[in-house]
Amino acid sequence: MVIGKTKIKRCPAKAYTLTRRHILAGSAGAILASGIGAAVGKSRPKPDHSNTLYIMPIWEHGLDVPQTTDDEYRQQIAKMKKEFGPGNDYNKLGFSSIYSTGNLHLLLRQLKVFQQENIHRGVIFALQTHDGGVTNPNGDLRNYQWRLNGKTWRGMPGPVVGRDTLVVTPSRYAKAVRAEMHHKAKLWADDIKTAMQAYPGVISVLNFTVEEELAIGGATNIEYLGDYSPFAVTEFRDWLRHRGLYAPGAPYTGQGAPEAITGPFISVNGHRVSPFYQDSTPDRSAGTGRSFNETFGTNFKSWTLAYWDLDQYPDPITDTHFNPSPKRGKGATPGGFDAPRVRNQSRWWRAWDWTYQGHHNTFPPGNPAHPAYGFRECEVAHFVRDVADLLIAEGLPKELLYAHQIPAELLGDMPGGANRALSSASTIWSGYLPQNGHVGITRFGPIDTGMITQYSRNWGIFEWHPAPNRPPESPILYRAALHDLRTFVASGCHILFPGWWHSDRTGKTFPLNGSNFAKAIKTFLAAQPNIPHWRQG
Repeated sequence: MVIGKTKIKRCPAKAYTLTRRHILAGSAGAILASGIGAAVGKSRPKPDHSNTLYIMPIWEHGLDVPQTTDDEYRQQIAKMKKEFGPGNDYNKLGFSSIYSTGNLHLLLRQLKVFQQENIHRGVIFALQTHDGGVTNPNGDLRNYQWRLNGKTWRGMPGPVVGRDTLVVTPSRYAKAVRAEMHHKAKLWADDIKTAMQAYPGVISVLNFTVEEELAIGGATNIEYLGDYSPFAVTEFRDWLRHRGLYAPGAPYTGQGAPEAITGPFISVNGHRVSPFYQDSTPDRSAGTGRSFNETFGTNFKSWTLAYWDLDQYPDPITDTHFNPSPKRGKGATPGGFDAPRVRNQSRWWRAWDWTYQGHHNTFPPGNPAHPAYGFRECEVAHFVRDVADLLIAEGLPKELLYAHQIPAELLGDMPGGANRALSSASTIWSGYLPQNGHVGITRFGPIDTGMITQYSRNWGIFEWHPAPNRPPESPILYRAALHDLRTFVASGCHILFPGWWHSDRTGKTFPLNGSNFAKAIKTFLAAQPNIPHWRQG
């Protein structure tokens, strides 16, 4: 076959040995059984995740529908190759979509066709706290994101909204929610491992959590800002003090609030910990000379939560008529600890929340290596990274993992973007995975790539459209897409999931096929020689 201007001799698949790493990891560099890339010259490195670009349009409502036949798969693959060009060893094509457990037979059928047609598959795991990704597993109303007004645990009034009403808390302290999260991650990982072993190398990207963010009601009404569940407020307290799950030797030691938030750490039994670690109450210092209350301008009398302390009231709350913030009686601790309820520029609010837009378009202290984001931003980032840990523990290859986060720093160019950034608590940093150094975001519109590459030069966009307000035939769409492709790849982009591929374009918002967006992809790929885009290191 001919790829670009390089003639490559097709060799039988049996001439190549799939190593144990290829079978178990199913890495993007594994040789497909069909032989694609097998004859790459000795002077060039083997195509793998360090030197290859993957463009895999999101094909929803078609790819994962049982009624879609193998012939239809092949027809759409042929159409994609015609619209984009064939690609080459270091510029690969494929399709992506959300994979739901229970559809393994369908996934295996897809992968067989994809392998035969020499394309790749990106799989998305929709495990997030909204839109049914993770639901309340035991009916405990504490599992929901209570709101700033101290009155509601449901969310905004009116019809159910997937990202606001009855959205569960991402808090690490919500054990039942975390158990449900772990259960779903195991089921998904089991299916994907089976698929990767059956068709090694075809699945090249494992993308997970679809835009994990806090409830969005706060974008239109600050009174509905989350997350004030007792689990989240308890975690906030322990995060600031380096106690509980953040104590030395505990599961999340070293992940508590940084010195930029707490003030200088102290040494206790050989550990560097928060200056409030030993304080018996918020109004008394155990030796640093400055109490918690003095540091943050608060007036708490006790570390016990002001509302529904988990130790005093450990039982689930199931009565929907309960009061989330009682002043006295059951559930109340006068003078107890609480999260900030007044948005201002105080040090106390910054410990709870830090938005890029809210600080004159600046990042927090310590960025990018150790950004001192507020607890809300950390709560979101921790959820994403904890899901990654679960998938890795279940045996999925970490080199294929990417997050799928909203870059709220870039929302300033949208109507109401600053308020959405506040409610969301999602950041580019929340899409960064320390486990492998990858960054994964979504984006509709232009990007300053430096805001991504400050964290990593290995990144991807998992819902991408360069000019969402332009019609498919717009020349501006063509120019924007071509500019972005050239800029992104030069800046270390490995993965692009452009949206959206449709078998039937009628009435679709972002039709990719048959558009100037597709033409720009073809122009870009036609200019790419069959050599690596970049090399490891």
